[in-house]
Amino acid sequence: MHPLSSQQRSALLLLVVLMAVSFFSPRAAAQADTPPRVLVVHSYHEGQQEHVVDMTEGIEEALAGIDRELRYFHMDTKRNTSEVWKRQAGQRAKEILAEYRPQVVIAMDDNAQQYFTKDYAGQPGPPWFVFSGVNNDPAEYGFPAANVTGVLERPNVMESIELLRKIRPEVKRLLILADKSETTDPLIAYCKTLHLPVTVVAYDQPLTLAAWKAVLDRYHQQIDAVGLYVIRTIARSATDPTKVPEEELVRLLNEHYRLPTVGFYDSAAESGVLCAVSVSMKEQGRAAGLIARELLAGKRPGDFVVKPTDHGRIQLNLRTAEQLGIQIPYHIIKRAEVVIR
Repeated sequence: MHPLSSQQRSALLLLVVLMAVSFFSPRAAAQADTPPRVLVVHSYHEGQQEHVVDMTEGIEEALAGIDRELRYFHMDTKRNTSEVWKRQAGQRAKEILAEYRPQVVIAMDDNAQQYFTKDYAGQPGPPWFVFSGVNNDPAEYGFPAANVTGVLERPNVMESIELLRKIRPEVKRLLILADKSETTDPLIAYCKTLHLPVTVVAYDQPLTLAAWKAVLDRYHQQIDAVGLYVIRTIARSATDPTKVPEEELVRLLNEHYRLPTVGFYDSAAESGVLCAVSVSMKEQGRAAGLIARELLAGKRPGDFVVKPTDHGRIQLNLRTAEQLGIQIPYHIIKRAEVVIR
């Protein structure tokens, strides 16, 4: 073996020095010590009770005890429903993704998929993407894909109506109301595929408070009860885009029409609805978090089957029951997870 020339020795020494400087630089050390990053993009605002709050709790519970860094971005598209806002919020999520460079992204609810996640479907990963709280057909967003998996949300419509009929067996005709949004359109389509134990007289998605009153005036004598899904984007009027609180909409229904109500959404009892079996938003978050945890451990999106969570929450509002003169059997109250007294 020929000895190295002085020029070769100098070049080799310089290479070793450069490698050492790079390895021991503060930046390299920081990168080596940085835990894996998870970015959570919520469609709605941070303080949304019975929904975003519960989802976040589930995510953090699933990711507890492992080395990771967690960052949240809330698109706030429930309080701000314009197309311009949604697109801007989606763009901001993309900017945060590029800046933060996470290993895993968890995207919650349909707006996050429509305005953010779908634009990454099929790209080589990581980052890996996990969706949850999705009501639409995931194929609409290009899911699942090599870099995308997740969890479906399928409202417990059948279970909710069966609960209502245990409380009021005479209910046979139902009006189903919801607002008009990316979340509720799939619900209407899903309901129409079900063989329900009642006749649905009509489906309606009023845009304003006046339209809400008009549809109830039109149908209240033809029905025995009202089924409600998400009712958070109904405007005060055609000229006032302020959103009418769901509590106000349900209170009007209880006081003026005195019909039993059944809900298919997370805050139903809180808003005054008589009864509901809702999807557990905490479980939606927890299921997404558990997938993220395994992705961080080395699994890939294709290792997971896309399916709904199956844990439902019985909700009851005993104040509404008293107002309507309805007696809810004690064995039902005992099983409920949410009871408004």
